[in-house]
Amino acid sequence: MNSSAHTIEFINRFEQSMAQALFIKLTLSNKRTVASELNNVYVKPVLLRELTMLSFTYRYKTKDITKNFELREAISEIQRLLSEDFTQGYLATTINDYQLLLNRKGNSTLLQKPPASTTSPSMKHDKVKERIIETGNTSWMSALGIMNKEGVVKTDMQDKYKQINKYIEIVDGILKGINLPDNLRVADMGSGKGYLTFAMYDYLTSKQNKQVVMTGIELRRELVEKCNQVAVASKFTGLSFQEGTIEKASLPEIDMLIALHACDTATDEAIYKGIRLGARVIVCSPCCHKQVRKSLETRGALAEITQYGILAERQAEILTDTIRALILEAHGYRTNVAEFVATEHTPKNLIISAVKKKLNPEYHSFPDPDIMKNIEELKNQFSIRSHYLQDLLQKKD
Repeated sequence: MNSSAHTIEFINRFEQSMAQALFIKLTLSNKRTVASELNNVYVKPVLLRELTMLSFTYRYKTKDITKNFELREAISEIQRLLSEDFTQGYLATTINDYQLLLNRKGNSTLLQKPPASTTSPSMKHDKVKERIIETGNTSWMSALGIMNKEGVVKTDMQDKYKQINKYIEIVDGILKGINLPDNLRVADMGSGKGYLTFAMYDYLTSKQNKQVVMTGIELRRELVEKCNQVAVASKFTGLSFQEGTIEKASLPEIDMLIALHACDTATDEAIYKGIRLGARVIVCSPCCHKQVRKSLETRGALAEITQYGILAERQAEILTDTIRALILEAHGYRTNVAEFVATEHTPKNLIISAVKKKLNPEYHSFPDPDIMKNIEELKNQFSIRSHYLQDLLQKKD
C-alpha cells in the first residue's frame, strides 16, 4: 500500500474514533524540513460552548499556537500537515493505537498497537451543562440519527442536540407555574423530521409526569410514516403523526400548541388553530415573514428606516410578530417574545409564547377592543393593508 493509501486509512481511523467517542489524542512529528520552525502538532478533543471540537497545539521553537477546528476542518488540516510538514502520525484511542510512518520516497507503514490508555480524556475546556433531555434510554434519538449505537451524540449532530435542549429549556420555563392537567393534549403544527416533537413528548412524560396525547402535523408523507414508526418502536403510545397542512388539520380541543419554523402565514394558521381550539399554551417560532412585507410602506421620517431592503425586511418581521403578540393578548393570552439562539451556527429566531389568562371558553371570541384599536393604528402608521392572522379570525368569527 502506498503512502497516500496509508494516510487515508490513518485519517479514517481518526474519523471513526471521533464518531464512536474513542478518540484520546493525535500527535504529528518528524519534520519533513529540518529548517522548519514547527516541531510538532498535538490534537485533543475539547468542549467549546457545548460543541465537541478538536484543539490543535502547534509547537514551534519559541512559542505554541492553539487553534480549534470542527471535525471536517480538522481532517483537512491533518491531511495538509502530513503532506507538507510531517512524516509521522500517532493516533491514540481507547481500543487501539495507530502509528503512521512516511518517507520521502513514497513508502509508508501503518502499525496497529494495543492502547496505551483505555480512558477517554477529560474535555474541561468548558463546563458541561446539565441537559433536560439526556442521552440515556432515549431510543428515539438513535432512531432519528442524533446518537450512535453506543448512546453518544454524533459529532455532526451536536448542534441539533443543543438546539433540542435549548428549546425544551425555554418551554420548561414557560410551563412553570401553569397548572396543566395530568392528561395533556398537545399538537405540533409542522413537525418536520420530528426531532423537537419527540423531545417534547419525552419531556412532558418523563420530566412532567403527564399522560400525553400528542399529534404531529406534517405535509410530507415520508416523514409522517418514519416518525410513526419511530414512535411505535420507542413505545411512545400517546404520540402519533398525521399527514396534512396546518390549515386543514382536524384536531380536537387541545391544551398546548407548538409551531416551530412554520413558514410565513403558516405561523398565523397555527396560532389561529390554537386560539380557536382553546389552547392554554401556544408556543411558536416564526420564519419567512413575507405577507406584511409586500404591503409595507412608510412616509416621512419613517421612510428612512425602510429605504434599504434588508432593513425593510427586518422591520416587516418586527411588525408581523408584534401584531401576532398583540392579537394573542387581545384574545386573553399573556404573551412574551424572546430571542432563541440555538447555536453560533444557527440563525437567531424569535419565540412567541402565549399563556391563557382566563379560563372562560367564550373569551377568545371577543377580542379586547382597546388592543385591536392599537393594532389598527400600528397598521395605518406603516400602511399595512392586512395581517393574515387578523383576517383569519375576522373571517371565521
